[in-house]
Amino acid sequence: MARKRDKIKELGDRKLVSEIEKLQNQIALEQDLDKTTLDLSDDNYIQGKILRAKYTFLYNEARHRGTRFSGITNAITQ
Repeated sequence: MARKRDKIKELGDRKLVSEIEKLQNQIALEQDLDKTTLDLSDDNYIQGKILRAKYTFLYNEARHRGTRFSGITNAITQ
């Protein structure tokens, strides 16, 4: 039974890390675009806040779960 639980946790951890990496990339792209945008709309500003809130929530969840990641970019420790 423990093996099945470990496999389920591992699958969840991989999905969580994948989502965190995706959000990291979106935040980095947004920050680059924000630097070059002359007139940042309220919608863009709010969308950026939501994106960072999602990232923070998932990052904290991964830390709480003790998620380990050994890929190219370490999404949990950055």
